[in-house]
Amino acid sequence: MNLEVGYYKIKNRSRRASNEFHYLRVFVEGNNKYVQIDDEEPVEANDEPMKKLIIKYSIEFFVIVFSISVSFFVENLREENENENQRRLIKQSLLQELKSGDEYLNLKGLRFEMDLKAIKLILKDDSPLDSIFSNVSEAGFSNPFIIPRNFNPPSSVYNSLVNDGTINLIKSQEVKSLIEDTYVFWTKTIQDWADDEGLIAEKIKFYIMENYSEFYLKDIYTKTDKAIMLEFKNIVQNDSKLKAYLKAKTMPMTEKQYSLQYYTDSRESLISELEESLK
Repeated sequence: MNLEVGYYKIKNRSRRASNEFHYLRVFVEGNNKYVQIDDEEPVEANDEPMKKLIIKYSIEFFVIVFSISVSFFVENLREENENENQRRLIKQSLLQELKSGDEYLNLKGLRFEMDLKAIKLILKDDSPLDSIFSNVSEAGFSNPFIIPRNFNPPSSVYNSLVNDGTINLIKSQEVKSLIEDTYVFWTKTIQDWADDEGLIAEKIKFYIMENYSEFYLKDIYTKTDKAIMLEFKNIVQNDSKLKAYLKAKTMPMTEKQYSLQYYTDSRESLISELEESLK
């Protein structure tokens, strides 16, 4: 047995012994190590004296270490149970938030599709007016042409978990990866395309203001006046630059649609993983 230099509190192993403790001193003198119990004569700490020491005394140092280890184990077990309960609550909250976005997601998908179709139709010379008008949203006819459609799905729960750091309690790498893809990567990708679309939309709006100011002063946000739509259709067909702007706007709109599908796939996978982990 190899003891470091220092003092140890020890107790006699005998059952008949009292609860009296003794003090063990371990020290080095010259090139030799010695042990001394209370005021007894020091003995050299070679194998034989140490064996006798082990037989006679129970060194409290090991009892203390064991007790501390047990205490740490119990405390860690308690903390892990608390973390597991919190981890479950986090997953339930995320699942609820994701499912609450069903209506928003379905509506966005429909609006993205209608906006893109409206521009493609107005770029064709032979497109019926009713076909164009039927793809105009309830927000008004100008929406597909001079206004971008942004993407902001529900994310307050996720943002709160990131801000307070509790998102890190989630252990599953698969769930973590899907959370990152859904809430960060694909959401940002869609909005980035919407921002690009917005830059072109601004150019279209200012181009109409500068070159067709009388038309711009009309109720271009109308939801019912087909005459305004017809006038705009005729303007587009006779202005190649405006037509080019509108065609350019379809590129980020198309990419936005593709990205929305990837977002939807990632979201559905995340919902499935969360539900499975909560069983």
